[in-house]
Amino acid sequence: MERAVREFSDELTSLVESVFSSLGPSPYIGPDKYRRPLAHAYLEENMVIAVFELPGAPKNSIRLNVREDEIEVETGFSEELLSQASRHPWFRGIKGYRRTLPLPRRVESGDAKAIYRDGVLVVKAPVSGAKGVSVKIE
Repeated sequence: MERAVREFSDELTSLVESVFSSLGPSPYIGPDKYRRPLAHAYLEENMVIAVFELPGAPKNSIRLNVREDEIEVETGFSEELLSQASRHPWFRGIKGYRRTLPLPRRVESGDAKAIYRDGVLVVKAPVSGAKGVSVKIE
């Protein structure tokens, strides 16, 4: 039984290594021991869409703050992933992911929506309307 568990663990480690080695060089790791995930924000019609790659992050641990000019994401790795892949250098000593992403346009942060599936977080927020005050001309 012990041998079977060890073989399974080795196979799982190889699988994790092969998946993450295809990602290329690892993203930046800050002095706070958080990995800076790959992310991109773009404008599509009247929506700003931001995409964050967060492989191995449990949905319930993601903290998401949408401000009118940036999005901040922070999360840890799942316990299952850490227990199975803790020997892989991609996860060793790292607390999780953290990134603040500037947005291409100001957004209505209260109307933002987010979905997380298969390690990818997608945040959509409508572009903020022009703000101004009507001024009466005398």
